[in-house]
Amino acid sequence: MLMFDAVVPVMANAAGNTAAPGGGTAGTARFSVDPDQAQKMIDGLKQAIAKLTELSDKGDELTQSGAPGPDPYSGWATLEMRKAAGKQDGGYMWANDAAIKALNQTIENIERSLAKYRGVDYDAEQALKG
Repeated sequence: MLMFDAVVPVMANAAGNTAAPGGGTAGTARFSVDPDQAQKMIDGLKQAIAKLTELSDKGDELTQSGAPGPDPYSGWATLEMRKAAGKQDGGYMWANDAAIKALNQTIENIERSLAKYRGVDYDAEQALKG
């Protein structure tokens, strides 16, 4: 089995503490995958990045939207919607960017682990050939 760290975007709570699902240090979780399936996993992660990038455009549209009506409540609601969709900590685009960064790092970790695994496998094969 191929072992690698998956990067998990986390946000610190008010006390500055972070937690990562699946164990590991805050911001990482340890996984294993059959080396023969690693490329499928990488391809799936790249598809996820493409979808997140597409959705980021939608988030950008939300941050630029106008109020649906002239009343003050529509204006306040629009400001809050823009804030929730924005790039500030906890906003949708912030989370989206963090997820894209984490997926890219995870792909790099898988590729690095796969290269190391193949190198060890090749070395063992060569040692047996003598």
